[in-house]
Amino acid sequence: MKASVNHPVYGEIQYEENVWSGKKTITVNGIAAPSVAKNTFSIGETNAQLSGSAFGGASLLINGESIVLIPKTKWYEWLLAVLPLAFIMMWGNNPALCAVFPVIGGAIGGGIGGLFMALSMFSIKKTDSLIKKTLIGLGMLLLTALTGFVLAILFISVLA
Repeated sequence: MKASVNHPVYGEIQYEENVWSGKKTITVNGIAAPSVAKNTFSIGETNAQLSGSAFGGASLLINGESIVLIPKTKWYEWLLAVLPLAFIMMWGNNPALCAVFPVIGGAIGGGIGGLFMALSMFSIKKTDSLIKKTLIGLGMLLLTALTGFVLAILFISVLA
């Protein structure tokens, strides 16, 4: 995930975090800031402390000034992102509900729910519009339900 902030003193600060490895890089005005420690970067003659992550919100502390690189995740963003996992874990593990609309549960369902939860959060953090965030969350919930349904039907047909 990438973020860019224009600062009046330091110029353009770009933050990039690899979602898979967790590696974080900072560039200031197109020049890579060398890493001094795990979350400490050298910017000019000063050291900057990076706190947070791409999903929870990230900020850079330079000379006592906190620069927000990625805003903190709001409660409704967490709620929208958790919907796929909550749905699959509650619906897929309830035999009465699965009799009405079969959805795979257990470890496979949890993996599917977790995957769509991560995709949902990643997509939600890329937009600023509340309507788009809501549509993304509900869309991921629908994709989770359809994927869980298709896998449940496949398992039922194989076992029958």
